[in-house]
Amino acid sequence: KIAPDLSGQDKEDIASVVLDLKLAGLIVSNTTMSRPASLKGAAAPEAGGLSGPPLKAMSTQLVHDMYRLTRGEVLIVGAGGISSGQDAFDKIAAGASLVQIYTCLAYVGPPAVKKINRELAEILRAKGYWNVQDAVGSAHSFKRKAALKKPALT
Repeated sequence: KIAPDLSGQDKEDIASVVLDLKLAGLIVSNTTMSRPASLKGAAAPEAGGLSGPPLKAMSTQLVHDMYRLTRGEVLIVGAGGISSGQDAFDKIAAGASLVQIYTCLAYVGPPAVKKINRELAEILRAKGYWNVQDAVGSAHSFKRKAALKKPALT
C-alpha cells in the first residue's frame, strides 16, 4: 500500500520494483500526511494520516500515475476518498481493477456498498461498458495488451 505523498522519482522506483519482482498487485493509496487548503475545522491541523474525501483527488492521480508507470501490467486496488459510484468509476478509469472503501463504510455503514455499486453500474451502462474490466484504465491513451492474470490463491 503506497502513500499519495510520493515524489515522481519515488513513484518511478516503486513501479520499477513492482515490475521487476512481478508483484501480483499494488494498493493505491494509503492516507496522506498533507493537509489540503480546503480542509476546514478544528481538527484540520492535527497530525496523522488523513483519509476520506480530502484524499480523493490525490489518490486518483496516484492510481493514474502508477497504472501508466506499470504500463497497465499490474493489478491496482484503488483506495482513498471513495464515497460514490462516480468516485469508484474515476479510480477504475484511472487504472484500478478493484476499489476499496473504508472511511465511507465507517461513517455510512453497509448501505454505502449497495449505493456505490448501484451508482457504478449506472455509470458503466451510460458510458457503454459491459463490465468494470472494460473500463479499467479508460482514462489513458493506451490500453494494456492483455487482461491481467488472476493471482493464484494459496
